[in-house]
Amino acid sequence: MDYLIEIKAKQLLFKLASRKIECMAKKYQVHYHFIFVHADGKQLQEAVDILTKANVHPVYGDIFSLSQTKEAMDKVAKG
Repeated sequence: MDYLIEIKAKQLLFKLASRKIECMAKKYQVHYHFIFVHADGKQLQEAVDILTKANVHPVYGDIFSLSQTKEAMDKVAKG
């Protein structure tokens, strides 16, 4: 039970910390999403097993610098 209380407390802190970002997103009519996750070695191993069985390999395309973030996101949006 203490674990759940700790998770909820962290979620609340992140919500408070991201308030400014959420206000800016609303102002510019864009969406901001934050996903709260926790480390889970068993679940990660299951994902590795699935990807290994499916013979999935990453494909590396272009490399962008931080100053090229907009261009990188445009490329992702286009597929």
